[in-house]
Amino acid sequence: MNKKTFIPLLLLTLLILSGCAASSISTAVNKGAKALNAEEIFTLVNNNTLHMVASDFDAHVFCNQDGTLAAQALLNSVTDNGVWDIKSDDTLCIKFNVWYFGDAICSSVYQEAETNGYLLFTSNGSLAFTVTAASGNAQNLKIKPQKGMDQSFLRSKLEQTQGKSHSQPVAVTAAAAPVASHTDPVSSSGPGASTEEISYTVKSMAKDCPGCNLKEADLRKADLVAANLKGANLRGADLSRANLRRANLEGADLSGATLLSANMPGANLKDADLSGADFTGANLIHADFTGATLDDTILENTLQEGVKGLKQ
Repeated sequence: MNKKTFIPLLLLTLLILSGCAASSISTAVNKGAKALNAEEIFTLVNNNTLHMVASDFDAHVFCNQDGTLAAQALLNSVTDNGVWDIKSDDTLCIKFNVWYFGDAICSSVYQEAETNGYLLFTSNGSLAFTVTAASGNAQNLKIKPQKGMDQSFLRSKLEQTQGKSHSQPVAVTAAAAPVASHTDPVSSSGPGASTEEISYTVKSMAKDCPGCNLKEADLRKADLVAANLKGANLRGADLSRANLRRANLEGADLSGATLLSANMPGANLKDADLSGADFTGANLIHADFTGATLDDTILENTLQEGVKGLKQ
């Protein structure tokens, strides 16, 4: 069998296998699946290797006991790193550095009846991944130092409760804000507002502010994930270390803006004016610069895997 034939057959096999699993929580429960609580999820995941499969995903993921993870795709051996944790609502959260645009994927975990398999479901109850587990770093994946998730989760607490021994999985297998007006945002903060209050107002408004005037605004470290800033005036704004993952900045004026170490995977920068903007150290993975003005734009030490519209 040649390579061209093998890959379509592999993808078809993955689709068939994923189709055999319950596609929703209600279906899984009707088939006898049991929801895992936080402690059970910790036992399953901590210091173990998960084989995670979806229609477009097939990888081994080693979840180190310090909250870091290492992953490798089975099809092409591409690797990634990241972090994992457990939320108080009994969901497992996995955040890759590159895959899934660096978004945290939080899923409830169910054990299938009378099998070695587990099912991960999204918040709306649909199937995200089918999973099997193997003890330890079964694939000898290389861990890299990572920062933890921004919120306070449970992993460290559970580790202290259960000790730092190498946990064994339950079943082990070697397999597999309203839209603001187009005016100066500071003027809408009200009289007597403190600098902190003004900064908070601006950052909150910027999450959904197409065409807004945010000229020279202080948006450092702002959480602008999937923000709509299409056509906004951000000339001279400071967006250093802002989280602009999947943000829509199409046609925006970012001339002279500062975006040092900004997190921008999947950002839409089509037709934006980026002349003189400083992106030093920014994460631009899969960002789209098609048609953007790039006169004197600084792109030193940026991550550009899968970027569009830039000469690499």
